[in-house]
Amino acid sequence: TNIKRSEKARLYLKSRGLEKTEVGYNGGGYKHLKSCIIFPLKSENENIISLYGRSIYDKKDQRHFYLKNRKGLYPHYPQAETKKLILTESMIDAATLLEVDEIRNNYEVLALYGTNGLTDEHKKAIERLAFLEEIILFFDGDEAGRKAVDKYEEELKDICKISKVNTPDGEDINSLIIGHDSEVLLHL
Repeated sequence: TNIKRSEKARLYLKSRGLEKTEVGYNGGGYKHLKSCIIFPLKSENENIISLYGRSIYDKKDQRHFYLKNRKGLYPHYPQAETKKLILTESMIDAATLLEVDEIRNNYEVLALYGTNGLTDEHKKAIERLAFLEEIILFFDGDEAGRKAVDKYEEELKDICKISKVNTPDGEDINSLIIGHDSEVLLHL
């Protein structure tokens, strides 16, 4: 309900093209995630077990906040029947993909915790997918994103086919949908 009460939070979500996203907002009641859009991290049973906060203020060194001892996955554990899984490097990028009906209806999406954020919990969730045919790595078009794609391609290659999205230089999933029609994501 805090999103409904905060024009700043609503404007931030709108500016990021996030209309369908399951999020909350903390305007200051919980000091560790103050002025943050709150993304739920879920257990295998779909219970919210931790939180990620993305500041609505774009301060380079104070944008991303996790609760201590974070666990859980965003947006949720992939469904058992998953055939195609897109891995992103951030919650906002995962949420952005889920805004596109054709992606949401044909792929599972899973956010990592940054370019070094493939955890054991992620790996176990992926390894249990008996029908998985393809993992698509869709990371930022910068040096860190490209290095992470190479690293995870090598790390995950024994699970199934690995595909890489060639994200344009200086772009990420969210910036692409802001600057272009959502068709650009489908094309990539």
